[in-house]
Order: sequence, then C-alpha cells, then structure tokens
Amino acid sequence: MVTYKTPKYVIDLLVDIVSRNGNLLLNFPLPNSGELDYEEMRVLEEITKWMTINSEGIHGTRPWKVFGDGPIATALPIDDGTRFNEASRKELNAEEVRFTTKGNAMYAFIMGWPEKLSLIRPLSTVSPLSPPKIAHVELLRYHGKLDWTQDEQGLTVLFPEQKPYEYAVTLKIV
Repeated sequence: MVTYKTPKYVIDLLVDIVSRNGNLLLNFPLPNSGELDYEEMRVLEEITKWMTINSEGIHGTRPWKVFGDGPIATALPIDDGTRFNEASRKELNAEEVRFTTKGNAMYAFIMGWPEKLSLIRPLSTVSPLSPPKIAHVELLRYHGKLDWTQDEQGLTVLFPEQKPYEYAVTLKIV
C-alpha cells in the first residue's frame, strides 16, 4: 500500500523551507493512466486551497533576519548534522512560527491554530533583531479586526474563536 505525506506535512515543509530562503519541489507520481489517484488529488486540492489564501506570504518573498521561532526552530542542531533530514522531522504546531518578508510587509506563519493567542517573541520592542514598530496586523482570509499588542514580551495576537482555514495560518504584519 502506498502512503503519501499529509497536506499539513507538505504545507509545513513548504513554509519552513521558504522561510529559510529555499524552494520545495513537489512530485506527484503518475500511474500508467496518467491520472492522479484519489489520495494524491486530495493532497493536491488541500495544498491548492491553502495556497489560494496564503500565497502572498510565499511567492516573491525573502527570508527575515531569523527564519522562525519556537521549540523546534531554536533547538540545537543534532550532532551528526541532520537538521534538514526529513526522517527526523518533528510535527510543527502553534508554538512554532516562521517568517518571510515582501516589500514593507512581514508574514508570520503560525504553524498550528493557537487556542486563544499567540506570542511572537522575536517581534518584541526590545528584541536584538530590531523589528519595526508594528502599525497593523491581519490574519489572511479573516475579515474581522484582530486585537494585538507589541511590547517588551513580543507581538501578542488574540485569535478569533473560529479558524478561517486549516493548517498554518498567516499573519500579515505592517
């Protein structure tokens, strides 16, 4: 039986790689009929839905001063140098954030749905990374206004009760 990577796994991999200034090559193997099977179609459709909403934080972006924050992002490399080894990859969750930039916007990808709020420490007003003073924060595809504050602790964003989509959620920060 063939097993495929889940849409969450592929999306997490994409965001993580792009935040490090990389590219992801996707390969969907085709059988003799030339048509994707049901499971491949489902994965492709989920990635397509996610990209429809979040592509502005992926396409044409550059990495920020750090690629991300969270327990996995800040963990020390394994001694044998296998930091990019897919086999030892841990699942990303709401504690993990990845960054990209484009123009005057920064994109912070929260790699899972936070219960109520997310604290993004690298964006604190006293961070050695010298992040810009934030004027506006929006959650892509969410039409309401977000409550947020930027202080010495970081950027704290209160999330709505209803998540607007699955997988990593994208904050556009200006």
